[in-house]
Amino acid sequence: MRHFKTYLFILSVLLISGCSWVEYFTVGNKTDTPITVTYELNELDEGNFFGIFTNIPDAYQLSKSSKIQWDNKIELSDLDENPAIVKVVLPPKTVMIFGRLHNDTYESNSQYFINSRDFNFSSMVIEHQGETTQITKATFDDYFVKKNGYVKFDVK
Repeated sequence: MRHFKTYLFILSVLLISGCSWVEYFTVGNKTDTPITVTYELNELDEGNFFGIFTNIPDAYQLSKSSKIQWDNKIELSDLDENPAIVKVVLPPKTVMIFGRLHNDTYESNSQYFINSRDFNFSSMVIEHQGETTQITKATFDDYFVKKNGYVKFDVK
């Protein structure tokens, strides 16, 4: 009987964890020079508890085939002291993850998100070799493309 209970517990954990997925929001630097990424977060809407976007982004080295090397994390320093604004220098051949959507499928910035998620993105400016790309919440979906669980914008 004891083994049966252990078996049921393990099976329950596997079933619960098997139903979970994450869609990542990323900015990739596929160039040979650093880029500067500055983005601002909105306050959460009333009744929402979790923002999709974070003011503490993660960064990882990209492989030669542009895959994220999850075991090769890169440290980023926020150059802006305002907690709602993040300014980082993203090294060459790296990707920054600045948002995560758990157990939901991203379709557009105006969709309803489950689990009290909020699309708390306000704006982003990407600077690379004298060129500037400005992205607002209204134009987000014009720049970021969804592919294989990633909602991404790559600088090439």
